[in-house]
Amino acid sequence: MMGRRRVLTYYLILTTLVISLYYYIGIGDYINTLNIEDEFHYPLDVDIKPLIEDMKAGREPSIAPINVYPYNFMTTIDKCRGKPVDLLILVKSAMEHFDLRTAIRDTWGKENNLMDETVRVLFFLGVTDESNSALQKKVDQEITFYNDIVQIDFIDAYYNNTIKTMMAFRWAYDHCDEARYYLFSDDDMYISVANLLDYTNFHERSAYSVYDDATKANTVDTDKSKALFAGFVFKSRPHRYLGSKWRVSLDEYPWNKWPPYVSAGAYVVSNNVLKSLYLGSMFVKHFRFDDIYLGIVAKKAGVTPVMCEEFYFYKKSHPMTSYKKVIASHGFDDPKELITVWRHWN
Repeated sequence: MMGRRRVLTYYLILTTLVISLYYYIGIGDYINTLNIEDEFHYPLDVDIKPLIEDMKAGREPSIAPINVYPYNFMTTIDKCRGKPVDLLILVKSAMEHFDLRTAIRDTWGKENNLMDETVRVLFFLGVTDESNSALQKKVDQEITFYNDIVQIDFIDAYYNNTIKTMMAFRWAYDHCDEARYYLFSDDDMYISVANLLDYTNFHERSAYSVYDDATKANTVDTDKSKALFAGFVFKSRPHRYLGSKWRVSLDEYPWNKWPPYVSAGAYVVSNNVLKSLYLGSMFVKHFRFDDIYLGIVAKKAGVTPVMCEEFYFYKKSHPMTSYKKVIASHGFDDPKELITVWRHWN
């Protein structure tokens, strides 16, 4: 009798562990995913390319937009009047990151040090709750002094990064729609504007195809009417296990893979791609991860991301010789370190 009870106890414990792991790891979700290669019907389940072209031409689209963010710009900035802009840099920043913004202004974002090309730099911020009026007052002073901050009336939080990104797209579309290129960046990045401009002006480059693992030469026409969406491209799968802060349920996204997407830390888009992604986003359901959302919009809009290995989604180690060709490197949350590395190469 005791032996039978012991076996039953072990069986119950094992069953409980298996069931717990099944739900925690998300095995059921992995089993029930849809194959992205066979069917991809992310809403809206329509061909959005004609809708984008209608809007570019000023025509009323045949289908009403489903995703227009109901937020407003709190500041008026005129950065694109005068000379045509070659590169507009749009930096996603948190309200409290005063030191990082100052370091950027003193290094890669110093507009009068950016070669013969016309380059403009803007910071995009959300807001915090009303109880933190001291922080807002300090930001207001910064806005008045530097005149390079676009503040938007949404609550700034990690899962609102898509809102910040698409509002930056909106600002560029509404207020700087003639720039040749647009660089989107986090505020903890090292950026070499010189290397970026070399990249956009160089027609032949080695890059990874996002559809296979072979390295090949990609010919990119840098005319602003042509498509360029470049950075560090990922091909990965959704996290299904309950313990992940990046967990995505089947209700939110039922496919087994993400479309190829560019790391949100830094990426460059040409004029035509900026317009296609912004207008296309109006017909694509909101998704909380901004880089993946842009990957979804790009897939539906017929835009192919280009892998550039000189965009680093992590902090590249920096013995000083290693940054000669770097365009972007993530993880510079220490302003002094950013200044040290930047000064060596500039």
